Amino acid sequence: MKKKLPIVNLILVFCLLVVMFYQFIFHFSTLSFSKILTTASILPIIMVPYLLDKVFHYQMTQELQFVYYFFTFISLALGSVLNFYHTISWFDLFAHFLTGVVASFVSCIFLKKYKILKRENTLFVILFMILFAVSISAFWEFFEFFSDKILGGDTQYVKSTGVSDTMEDMLIAFLGSILFSIWYYIKSIRDEKFMKKIEKLV
Repeated sequence: MKKKLPIVNLILVFCLLVVMFYQFIFHFSTLSFSKILTTASILPIIMVPYLLDKVFHYQMTQELQFVYYFFTFISLALGSVLNFYHTISWFDLFAHFLTGVVASFVSCIFLKKYKILKRENTLFVILFMILFAVSISAFWEFFEFFSDKILGGDTQYVKSTGVSDTMEDMLIAFLGSILFSIWYYIKSIRDEKFMKKIEKLV
């Protein structure tokens, strides 16, 4: 599987570009301004791993690129651009659950950079994972709130649900981070080589 990851990542990038061009070619005249911006954002988001390497000299592993592109495809391409959030009832919660998991995983990058990602710091690592994931979820809700105010949208479904949609999104992301942390804790105890595997991954 590891040898196939570069090909899988290229396929994910290709799928993201297909979604973007599909929207612009066949539905551009019917897209709102906010949807045009969302669709166009696919291109710079694809470039993030390249820019991280060139600007910050951080080269994402193929495994991490897979997590990044897969999450982008699910949450942005399918959810926002192709409207899965509106057409599939459970898709929004599924995407926010993934947000909690992915954010917890990404937090390992920061901990590794500052040499805190160690077995003896397991409890601190878990706490940091959960707080990091909740913070990412909160900032996303802030972004949706301000984008609705500026563009006049209703991405938070305030008109129909009040604060229920926002709270459900944050709670499900919190659940994702909790489950990831439990998995991390169990693996760190049972597998002596687990920490080295995580470090190589991030």
